Amino acid sequence: MVRLDALIFGYRKIGISPDDLSLVTSIFIRAGIISIFNSDGTLTVRERDIVRVRSFLVGKVEFSESETLGLFGIYKRIEHKKTLLIASVIGLFMVILLSSVVWDIRIEGNENIPDSQIIMQLSECGFSLGDFWNFLDRSEIESRFLEENEYISWININRRGTVAYVSVIESEAGNAKEETTPGYANVVAEYDCIIEEITVKSGIAVVKPGDVVKKGDLLITGVLPAESGGGLCYADGTVIGRMSDTVTVEVAREYEKNIRSGERLCDITVKFFDFSLNIFKIYGNSGKGCDIIENVKVFSLFGEKRLPFSVSTKHIAEYEVTSESYTDEQLVRVASERLNAMTLTRLAECDLLKIKTDGAYTESGYSMSSYIVFLTDVGRVSELLVE
Repeated sequence: MVRLDALIFGYRKIGISPDDLSLVTSIFIRAGIISIFNSDGTLTVRERDIVRVRSFLVGKVEFSESETLGLFGIYKRIEHKKTLLIASVIGLFMVILLSSVVWDIRIEGNENIPDSQIIMQLSECGFSLGDFWNFLDRSEIESRFLEENEYISWININRRGTVAYVSVIESEAGNAKEETTPGYANVVAEYDCIIEEITVKSGIAVVKPGDVVKKGDLLITGVLPAESGGGLCYADGTVIGRMSDTVTVEVAREYEKNIRSGERLCDITVKFFDFSLNIFKIYGNSGKGCDIIENVKVFSLFGEKRLPFSVSTKHIAEYEVTSESYTDEQLVRVASERLNAMTLTRLAECDLLKIKTDGAYTESGYSMSSYIVFLTDVGRVSELLVE
C-alpha cells in the first residue's frame, strides 16, 4: 500500500536481490529513509529520497529503479508542461473574470411598465449588461433609480450567478385617474354600422344593441334630461359596432426590379466634440431616387468610456433596373401576401368576425379581394359650442 504523500509527490520502486534485503534494510534504517517492502520483492521509496538511496546503494548493492510513479510521475511525463500550465492559468483567470460579468438582466413584478424601459433606465443609473459585479454599488443604483423614476416605488437587484434578477413594485402615480375633460360634447357615429355593445361613462345613451345607425347619428348625448338634473356634460363612453368592408389588391404581371450593382463613397466627415470636419465630399446633385447609406463609427476606451470623436461615411448605392414578369404561381403568392398585409392594417384594433377571400386573373395580372365583417369602436366625440 503506497502512502498518500508518496502517491501525490511521487515514488519509485527499487528492485534488489533477496540476498541483499537485510543489508539494504539496515542501510535505510540508519539513513532514516522510509521504505515499504512489496509482495513482488521490490521496495517503495519516496521520490524526494531517491538521490540519497542512490548514494547509499551505488557500489554496495546491485539494484534497479523504476521511473517516477504517482501523480508527480504523471506530471513529469506530460509534454509541453509549460504551455499546459500557462493555458490552465489563463483558463482559470477567464473563468473567474467572466463569472464576475453581468450577462443577463431579468425583470420581475412589473405589469404596466415594459422590461425594456426598466432596463434602459437602469443603464442610465450605471447598471447594464457587461458590468462587473465587484465594481457595482447596488444600493446606490437602487436609490438613484427610485429618485429618477416616480412610477416605481420599490426596486431590488439580486445576483444569481451571472444573472441579475431585478424585482420592482410599481407605484400608483401612473394609474391616477385623469381629470374630467372641460367643456360639453356628444358622441356620434363615425361609420355606418350595427350597434353591438355600448358602455356609457358620462352622458345618456340614445341607442341600444341591435340598432342600425348611419355616420353622424347621435349615440351618447351630453344634454341631460330634466329627470337626471338637466344641464350639459362632456359625453364619454365606448360604442362597439359591427361593420363590413372589402379589401382589394391588384398585382401587375410585368414589373421593374432594381438590382444593386454596387456603391461609391461620396462623403467622409470627422466629428470632434461639436466640431465637424469634412475631409472628402463629391459635390453635385445625386441621381433621382438614389439611396444614401450612412455609417457612423464611434470610438471608446476599453469598451466603456466613449471618446469625443467619430467618423461618418456616406455611400451612394447604385442600382440597375430590369424588367421582370411574375409566373401564375408567383402572381397568386404576391397578391396573397399584399392582401394579408392590407387586411391586417385595416383590422388594427378591430375584432374579426368573418372573412371571405376570392381572386381572379385579369388582362394585366391578378386581382384578389377579401370581404370582412368585424367589430370596432365607432364612437367619435363631437364637441358642443355653448354661448
